[in-house]
Amino acid sequence: MKKITAFIVAACLAISTSAQITNFEALPLLSPAVYWNGIQGLDSTIAFQNGSAMFINDRDTSMGGDTWSGWGYSDDTDTSNGTWTNEMSAVTGKGHNNSSKYAVAYMGYDSLVNKIKFTTHAMMGSMYVTNSTYGYKTIRDGNFTSKKFGGPSGNDPDFFRLDITGWFAGTPKTDTVHFYLADYRFSNNANDYIIKDWTLVDLSVLGPVDSLTYNLVSSDNNSFGMLTPSYFCMDDLNYVIEGLEELTDADGIKIYPVPVNDYAMIENNTNTNLAFTINAINGQTIYSSALNKHETKKVNTGNMAPGQYIIRIDNGEKVTFRKLIK
Repeated sequence: MKKITAFIVAACLAISTSAQITNFEALPLLSPAVYWNGIQGLDSTIAFQNGSAMFINDRDTSMGGDTWSGWGYSDDTDTSNGTWTNEMSAVTGKGHNNSSKYAVAYMGYDSLVNKIKFTTHAMMGSMYVTNSTYGYKTIRDGNFTSKKFGGPSGNDPDFFRLDITGWFAGTPKTDTVHFYLADYRFSNNANDYIIKDWTLVDLSVLGPVDSLTYNLVSSDNNSFGMLTPSYFCMDDLNYVIEGLEELTDADGIKIYPVPVNDYAMIENNTNTNLAFTINAINGQTIYSSALNKHETKKVNTGNMAPGQYIIRIDNGEKVTFRKLIK
């Protein structure tokens, strides 16, 4: 059967040089459906878009089956059923910040569907993730194929990890973000945990990307692959879209000290006036100012909470993003 490729859903925000937050509230669900994970019975690869981020869903009906992988979305609130029949619910029973909808990722064998593509270059900020109900309860209790994490004694060093890799122009970025959806590797079993709330994942180390790929890794495997259900849920993906050429260190911009404490020095060694902003990883603007040519500005950072921030610098033709650590 020939696979159908389509683009069926678009809830688009205007592309600009400002921060964007991709959530899933505007995506349609036709009652009584409480989730969408492709079109049943249709062998297809479908992209749905929200903001400047595109999510791929693959439906495979070959050999008489009907399976899906990649991305879907849901407002399912079922936190009781821990079996595979409840694959589209978050263990939280709702989206981040009490929203209704959220995305569900189901890792496919084809890595081409395990990704988020951006319509143009994006400077990454953060996202919120949690476990699916099916994954959470399988890790906690085990089932006929998957082990209970920790084993009978509770001492087995089990883990379930999400890896996020940024890509730019077909090349993977140097850094990969590792986030443990469950971690039982502690010497003190009281520290073992399974993520059951929406949890912030900092993606700023990835810098500018044109796509993200994800991979799920577990300590529970057999010769055929991973036995832990290969799902996670995601909401509120934060990023900044830019279509301008990027400034480099050779363009005369210096930021110090590293890390900052009570102040940051922004140094403009160019013949051009600049504009710059300091943004939190969720896109919130913390500070904004002009920076004249050959000017060094001392910015008070004493009231900023410890963490990572993004500095955006614009000379009218090019733009750059730098990470600020406090």
